[in-house]
Amino acid sequence: MKPSIVLAALALAACSAGAQAETFVVTRLDDPLPDACAPGDCSLREAMDAAGANDPFAGTDEIVLAAGTYTPIRGALAQVRQKLHVRGAGSTATRIAIAEDDVSLFVAGSGAELTLTGLGLSSTSATVLAQSGAWAGLDDVVVESGTVTDGGESAMEIRRSELRRTLYAYGALLVEDSSIFNLYAMPAQVGAPDVTVRRSVVDGTLYPDPPLSSTVTLHEGTFAMENSTITQSRLYLIGPAAASVRDSTITRSSVAIDDAAASLRLDGVRYLDNGGPVRTEVAATVTIVDSEFRDNATRAIYAAGGADWNVSGSSFVDNRVDGNAGGAIVLEDDTELRISNSTFSGNTFAASAAADGARGAAIGYRNGAGAHLIVRQATFVAPAAPPSGIVGTLIGGHGRSVAVDLSNNILLGSCGMDSGVLANNSGNLEGPGDTCDLDTQEQQNRVGVSAAALGLGELGDHGGLTPTYLPADGSLAIDRAPAPQCLATDQRGYDRPHGAGCDVGAVEAGAGDAIFANGFEP
Repeated sequence: MKPSIVLAALALAACSAGAQAETFVVTRLDDPLPDACAPGDCSLREAMDAAGANDPFAGTDEIVLAAGTYTPIRGALAQVRQKLHVRGAGSTATRIAIAEDDVSLFVAGSGAELTLTGLGLSSTSATVLAQSGAWAGLDDVVVESGTVTDGGESAMEIRRSELRRTLYAYGALLVEDSSIFNLYAMPAQVGAPDVTVRRSVVDGTLYPDPPLSSTVTLHEGTFAMENSTITQSRLYLIGPAAASVRDSTITRSSVAIDDAAASLRLDGVRYLDNGGPVRTEVAATVTIVDSEFRDNATRAIYAAGGADWNVSGSSFVDNRVDGNAGGAIVLEDDTELRISNSTFSGNTFAASAAADGARGAAIGYRNGAGAHLIVRQATFVAPAAPPSGIVGTLIGGHGRSVAVDLSNNILLGSCGMDSGVLANNSGNLEGPGDTCDLDTQEQQNRVGVSAAALGLGELGDHGGLTPTYLPADGSLAIDRAPAPQCLATDQRGYDRPHGAGCDVGAVEAGAGDAIFANGFEP
């Protein structure tokens, strides 16, 4: 090695060894012409400048702010290019407000690590911006106005915070225990956004009188939400994004998918009191597992556009619509909808729609172009007092360009399907009449079954994650399902069969939790 290189390396090592992280205490709320961050006379701008001038290899510098409102008026603060922690006295006690238009507040440049804690922030532009290659963390931060942006190939972690405007994700984003108004997962120049939201709320009321409605808009990348809530907002897949929502609640909101390459999975979701359904009008992929759809005013699912839908282990209760088909679910176009181990109860239409002959209070179809509905091991119960005029209090629709397959279902109500629509059907129990055109040769199905003979009891918690009906001892549904169509588990995840054969419907009477199927119960 050349002597000059050795000397340079030794000099760098000596400088690094002597470098130390520093703490800068801000003592002024105003923004004077900057000179130096002196003890007892240091503004936020002077502290940012001093930290920026410190050795970037010295460790994490810290800027400490006491309670009060700090008002920078001389343009943008120095861009962060090292490890820096800006710490206030709490998001309700320490506030930083910059009023100049198009001026960012905190910008983390490439390679920087910026941590903000205990702050209230307000700006008219980017309140926090992590540029490509940067990392930023927010903890106990309230962003009153201005955007927060996780740039491409950057990373951001947000905890215990409230973002009342828009959060943009271009890189890796983690949100935990926080509330946000808007979230956009945008196309990145390199790679794609990877967003995780846990124990948080997307709340459309955080921004009073906003120019745009609250949304979670996914253009690209992956989005995973767990143990969270979306309220008065919209989950919108506008590009080839893969979204997963687990153990969460969606209320007073809607879900729409507008890109054929998008996919959505709802697992353990409670979809309650929403103004719009989970909707596809393109050939996207939707999977729904162990979820509950209840009291939705514009049905629960709108399946159209040639999409591929799979629904299992889910319950649809007291949903309704003011339309001509599908109180809980409507099927259109050449869409395929597969439903298994699910429960439908009390779904209906508005009185005006019912009076016009609306069809299929639980599942309806219309505008068919090769649509296919496949229902296995489901339990259907019509509303106790449906409005007059409904054609099919369970399944029905308009036209013949749809195929309906039914196997091992309980149908306690009526159907309104045109002749030729029902294709494969076996193992079904229909009552109290004979309206579903089921094949009764060789007792493949049984019709005219009374509610008493089914003995379903009340909708409620009978194990599992969603409400179900549990056939009583002696129910005609017990041990009656043909073996070829018998599913391995029921809606609750309990093993089938229990007894001499599988039960018809969504629940296997007498079955226990599959976790303890080996007999080793706690």
